[in-house]
Amino acid sequence: MKKISSLTLPLVLSCSLALFTSCKKSDTATEQTQPSVTNPSKAPAATTQSAEKNSFQEVTSHLDPGGNLYLYFSTEQILSSLSAKASNLRQLLGALPNINESDRDNIDKGLNIVTNLVKSSGIEDVSGFGLSSIAREKEFYHAKAMLHHYKGKGAGFLWTLFGQKSHALDGLNLLSTNTALAVFYDFDVPLLWSIIEKQVKESGFTEAEQELQKLPQHFEAATGLKWDQVINSLGGEYGLVLTLNESKKISIPIPSGQPLELPDPALLLVAKVKDNTIFNRVDEALKSSGQSVFRTDEADLKMRTMALPLPLPIQLGPTIATSHGYLFIGSTDLVVKEALAVLAGKAPGLKSTPEFQRLAKDVPQEGNNFVFLSERFGNAMREIQTQALSMSHASGDQKELLSMFRSEHAPYLFSVGGNTDEGWLGVSNGNQHPSKLFLAGAIVPTAVSAAMVLPALAKAKQKALQLQHQSEEEKK
Repeated sequence: MKKISSLTLPLVLSCSLALFTSCKKSDTATEQTQPSVTNPSKAPAATTQSAEKNSFQEVTSHLDPGGNLYLYFSTEQILSSLSAKASNLRQLLGALPNINESDRDNIDKGLNIVTNLVKSSGIEDVSGFGLSSIAREKEFYHAKAMLHHYKGKGAGFLWTLFGQKSHALDGLNLLSTNTALAVFYDFDVPLLWSIIEKQVKESGFTEAEQELQKLPQHFEAATGLKWDQVINSLGGEYGLVLTLNESKKISIPIPSGQPLELPDPALLLVAKVKDNTIFNRVDEALKSSGQSVFRTDEADLKMRTMALPLPLPIQLGPTIATSHGYLFIGSTDLVVKEALAVLAGKAPGLKSTPEFQRLAKDVPQEGNNFVFLSERFGNAMREIQTQALSMSHASGDQKELLSMFRSEHAPYLFSVGGNTDEGWLGVSNGNQHPSKLFLAGAIVPTAVSAAMVLPALAKAKQKALQLQHQSEEEKK
């Protein structure tokens, strides 16, 4: 869930409160069955027919009423003909006095870029946004978010860059029972490059077009690989995995405090690939580097691990591997082998754990992205935050303010987002109350900034007073 700035927070909360109040049942009303994701006909009926066309019924058919958050926002009046509005800005800026022809030409080219991006993005097809959350159990919330376009719309890159059609969540098949955090998403790199090329070419900025044409040459000179060959070798799905091994603890020294005991961490980056272009180039570089490298060459696995005999509290052996259409980059070879063992069915995976099965209930099994956050990750982060807060320069009031937004329990979450024929739909289960996330997103960054800035301002003020005092002494 994205953070909401402190400027927009009052508006969001006011809208949410008003919509929730208008949809709330009276104490005497009979309880109605909640609509399901697969039955969009059970949308809450509008009491008054809007004089302006909107997507209320379409969006709310995907949401759950009766919970602690229910929001619908129509964007048709705002986003309709947005590219034309951007183009009209040209006349206003063109009428400004005291602008030379060169600046006027650059303004015109800049507006061309904005207009073309708006047109090609598909943002004008966004008809509305909806958000709901309902407690399925105490402190366990089922949330949904919908960025909607009408059926037959949604042809721009906003609707295709991050996946064009929902599919099986293959990344889940790589996650071991030690997984604490996993983020997988679709991203079309060749499409992004084609968008950039098209926009720069149509912008009229000759210098920008020339520099963009040089980029593949610079890339080849730096890596020894052709740009087109690399981006065409990518399979369009990427992931980040953090594991925490509870059976093995590490001790991290803390200045002026007790050592921090944490489960042994390991990091894994994953990318679907169509061939071994990237792996082969890295392998060549390792051969010519003269470094000590452990090599594995099997029928279904090629892996290279660098030996790093460093006195670190964690195990570290940078590893690159390719297997089953994936490129792996791991902090150790063990984290790669662990993922492949789960994929081959030789080791139990995350999906077999009670924690995941509880979080995955009524969450789609297909999509274009997913996020898993284990309670074990939340516990580790809470411990780190506690240690960091105890050593910070924040005042007692600031520390108390920050602690207000810490959950009594470590956060955990599983969410899936998918591209549907009506837009992007996200569904999640987790233990964080939505209102707390809203408030934390606005207030905590402000409080943290204050904790860092205020001491600096105090020192600056003290220094200024000292200089002033010295100046007065010199005048005497």
